[in-house]
Amino acid sequence: MPLILTLLLALLPALSSHAQEPVQPRPLTACGHPMYPPLSWEQGGELTGIAPHLVRKLLAEHGYSVNMRVFGNWERCQLAARQGKVDLIVAAYKTSQRERDFRFSDTPIVADPVVLFTHFGNGNQSPWNLSDKTLGLLFGDSFGDDFDKTATRHPHVERVSTGEQNFRKLALGRIDYMPIGLSTGKLQAQKLGLNGQVLALPELLTLEHYHLALPRGSVLEPLLPALSARLRELADDRYIQRITFYFERRYLDTP
Repeated sequence: MPLILTLLLALLPALSSHAQEPVQPRPLTACGHPMYPPLSWEQGGELTGIAPHLVRKLLAEHGYSVNMRVFGNWERCQLAARQGKVDLIVAAYKTSQRERDFRFSDTPIVADPVVLFTHFGNGNQSPWNLSDKTLGLLFGDSFGDDFDKTATRHPHVERVSTGEQNFRKLALGRIDYMPIGLSTGKLQAQKLGLNGQVLALPELLTLEHYHLALPRGSVLEPLLPALSARLRELADDRYIQRITFYFERRYLDTP
């Protein structure tokens, strides 16, 4: 048998095996709100929390790994997604403005009851009727279409980059009200040692839901129905409820 033919026959099993190796999907990049525990927050330069955990779990089932990026503040994460720098946002409210740029999971990740926090020196609980009261928001904040329209008309709104800045300003009386998810607000106030200086008003401001958000044209768009269905399974199995307590403790216990 000619030498060349002998060598080719010897290589055939290796070539055949190599050809059958599955192509691994490229790693995906995700971002989210960097200060909204237990849903998502920055820890050690990476995003952690309920939503990042669920995104990694769901996409691993489809063969993807995910790099969690932090872009400084919530607005920058959304801008990065619009510019195609990330493949998905781990959790966001669904609003009419955002729906122009993103597709959202049908199944929400969590429900988010939103209230107003104020400082103990503020005895009035009706901010929308008081033009001299100041509302504190984060850059990129949205609390649903109705709230956003009301906030746009409010004469005194101050925006900052981080939740800690807002809480410090509120405790000092430099702003009068701050909208935030009830659970998130309580966790941040506790960790910052401000429970004796700020409080949540009893009236529900709005009930919003956090959804998985994909920039339009994302490679993941065909998977969105399957991801929504899997989120529903995990919610029905109370998996999301069970991990919530874990991430609440993790946030409070991390220096």
